[in-house]
Amino acid sequence: MTEKSFDEVHWLNFSSYKDLRLYEVGRQECTAGYAVGPIIRDKYILHYILRGEGALYLDNREYKVREKQAFLLPPGMPTYYRADEKRPWEYVWIHFHGFKAMELLEEAGLTRKKPVFVPTASDDGIGECFLDILRHPREEYACIGNLYRLFQLLIDQSASRQEKAKMQGTMSNYVKMAIDYISQKYSEPVRIQEIASYCGLERSYLSKIFKYATGYTPQEYLIWYRINMAKQLLREQAMPVQHISYAVGYNDPLTFSKVFKKETGVSPSKWRQDVTEG
Repeated sequence: MTEKSFDEVHWLNFSSYKDLRLYEVGRQECTAGYAVGPIIRDKYILHYILRGEGALYLDNREYKVREKQAFLLPPGMPTYYRADEKRPWEYVWIHFHGFKAMELLEEAGLTRKKPVFVPTASDDGIGECFLDILRHPREEYACIGNLYRLFQLLIDQSASRQEKAKMQGTMSNYVKMAIDYISQKYSEPVRIQEIASYCGLERSYLSKIFKYATGYTPQEYLIWYRINMAKQLLREQAMPVQHISYAVGYNDPLTFSKVFKKETGVSPSKWRQDVTEG
């Protein structure tokens, strides 16, 4: 990773909001060939290109990204990105997370398999929204408001909105039903067949449309949701890991610990210790 100080960066840690949490905003004018990574982060990072171009490398694929486009770094994934040698990019970025982050990103067409955003309008206002956050980093409510406004602009300017309207029909309603079911029943021993029955669909069809819409199978999303709820409890509650296991739908604490470590790289106890000491 090329060494370079940021032109401007603000660590915000506006983390008291459940739906969307904003942790950092920054801006950088890169030198030719400036590269970052491989890196793995625990939050979403979204870059918006103000000028120039470069490339993102994710899941062994290269994505070219240029002015007025954005690219997403999903949490927990090795990523690498590099400025062009002739026209190095200047970008602004945000670090964020929250329970609605994935849902909003998917609605904007940004997923692990589609990490580059190309707006459908030339004057989309997205860059200005990024810059508004950058200009007022100490105005917490304004920053959070701009974060929601940013997602509205991304969704409005997403090509996937038109594509999904043609291809999905009522598909998004079924996926929303499945996500709502998971959010209500995650603490119980949920089976995918139960979710499909609730939606009035065959299990195979639910899995297909859920994967298409979110990039995850229903089982993968259920695990993701449970682990994120477990993280919240580990961070905010003093209850034993065993009880947290029960609270997020795992009757066997050993199974919970194995799944948690597979998803995060550390045990629940170690994760809690790192968060507490950090």
